Amino acid sequence: MLYISIPVIALMLFLYAKSQKHAENIPTDYDIKKHKLYFLYPMAAYFLTLTGLERRLLNKTEISRKIRALHVNDHQDFQIKLYWYQKISLFFLIIFAFSSISVITSLQTSINGAQTFDNTLIRPREGTGDSKLTLRFRMENKYDKEDIYEDYITINNKERTYTDEEWKKVLDKAIPYLEQKMLGDNKSAEYIDKDLDFIRRIPDTGITVEWIPQDYRLISGSGKLMDGKFSDKGASTLVTAVLRYKERRAEHTIPLTIWPVKQDKKTRLYRELQNILETTEKETSMTNEWKLPDKVGDYLIRWHISQSSKTFAIFAVGIAGSVLLWFFMDRSLDDKMKTRNNQMLLDYPEIINKFNLLINAGMTIRQAWSKITEDYIKNTKSVGRQTRYAYEEMLVTLHELKLGVAEADAYEQFGIRAGFLPFMKFSSILVQNLKKGNRSMTDLLKQEAAEAFQERKEAAKRLGEEASAKLLGPMMILLFIVLIIILVPAFISFRF
Repeated sequence: MLYISIPVIALMLFLYAKSQKHAENIPTDYDIKKHKLYFLYPMAAYFLTLTGLERRLLNKTEISRKIRALHVNDHQDFQIKLYWYQKISLFFLIIFAFSSISVITSLQTSINGAQTFDNTLIRPREGTGDSKLTLRFRMENKYDKEDIYEDYITINNKERTYTDEEWKKVLDKAIPYLEQKMLGDNKSAEYIDKDLDFIRRIPDTGITVEWIPQDYRLISGSGKLMDGKFSDKGASTLVTAVLRYKERRAEHTIPLTIWPVKQDKKTRLYRELQNILETTEKETSMTNEWKLPDKVGDYLIRWHISQSSKTFAIFAVGIAGSVLLWFFMDRSLDDKMKTRNNQMLLDYPEIINKFNLLINAGMTIRQAWSKITEDYIKNTKSVGRQTRYAYEEMLVTLHELKLGVAEADAYEQFGIRAGFLPFMKFSSILVQNLKKGNRSMTDLLKQEAAEAFQERKEAAKRLGEEASAKLLGPMMILLFIVLIIILVPAFISFRF
C-alpha cells in the first residue's frame, strides 16, 4: 500500500504548496468558527480550477438554490463557493489523514514484522485444536548467494494426537462422496492435472480416511502431484482409500489417469517444501515440538513470523469515510433547508398579523413593510435573536425598493423566493392592491391571518409528532435495558 499512500500524500502536499501562491485571490470575509478548514480552501480552489470542476459544481442548480435560500443577505455566489471549498477540503483532509496512518502502519509492520526465530514450533496440546501459522521464508542457494527465493507459506500446526489406546473413535466413509471430493479442481478421474483433495475426515459420520497411492512417484500421500515423466497418453495409477470406524475397516480403490503439469522452478520448490513439511509433521505427530526444515535441496531456508498488515484496511476506511462524508454534507444541507422552511411557515402568521395591524393603522403597504423589517433589524442586533429567514427575505425586498425596483415586481419576487403557497398568496394580495386598488385588502388580510394561524397550529402539531417519533428509538433502548435488568436476575435464580 505504500505505492498508493505515498503518491497520494505527495500529490496533496504539492497541491497545498502550489495553491499558496493563489491564496490571496480568495476573500477572507467569512466566519472562521464555521469554516475551521479555511487553511485548505486555497488548495480546494486551486484543485477545482486545475481540474475544470469549478464550473460543473457551481452549475448544480439545486444545491445553489438551497444555499441562496439559506444565505439571503450574504454574498450568495461566494457562499456557494465556500460550500464546495469546505466539502472538498474535508475530503482532502480525511484522505491525507488515513494515507498518513496507512504509511505509518506499513512502516511499523516492515520494521517489526521480520522477527527471526529458531525452527521450533510448539505443538498445541491434544484436544485444543489445530492452529495455522503464516510464516515468511527465504531460500538462499548455498553455492550461489544471488539465487534467492522469498515467499509466504501457511503451516497447519496440528494438535498432538492420542496413542492407539487413547484414540477410541474411528470414522466411516461414503464412497460416492469420497470419489467426488477427491477430484478437487479436476473434472474427472480420467484426466487429473491438478492436485487431489485427500480429505482426512468425512463430516457428520465419525469416519477417518487414509489414502495409499499405488505410485508415490506420481502422487504424494497428501494428494500432491509429483514431478514425473509422462507419455502423451498420461500415466494410469491407483489410489486406495482406507476407511476406519472403530474395529471395522474397508478399502475402496479408485483408478486415475495422471497428466503432466507444467511447473516453473519456484512452484517445484514450493511443492517440495510442502511435502517435507507434511512428512515431518506426520512423523512427529506425537511429540510436543517439531522443527521446520532449514533447507530444500541446494537452498537454505530462514523463517520469519509474518505479521498481518492493516495498511490496506486503514486506507480503504479513509476512502469510504470521505465518500460518505461527501454525501453527508448534501444531506446536512437538506436538513438546513427543512429547518428554514419550517421556520418560515411558523413566522408567517406573525408577519400577516403585524402587516394587517399596520395597514389598519393607516400606513401604506411600503411603510408597513419598512416598519416590520426595521423592527426585525433592531431586535436582531440588540437582543441577539436567531436569524429568521422570512424576515431576511423581506429585508431583501426592502433593499430592492430602496434601489428603485417597482413595488409590484419586488413583492412578486418576494413570493417566488419564499417558495411557499402562503407567501405567494400574500404577495399576490399586495400586487393586486397596487394594480387594481382592491378596497377589501384588509378583509383579505384578516382572512389570511386566520387561515395562517390555523396552519401554524397544524404545523406545530406535525413537528411535535415528528419529535415524538424521534424519541421512539431511545425509548426502545431504555425498554430493552429494563427488560435485561428484570429478566437476568430471574434466569439466574431459576438456574441456581
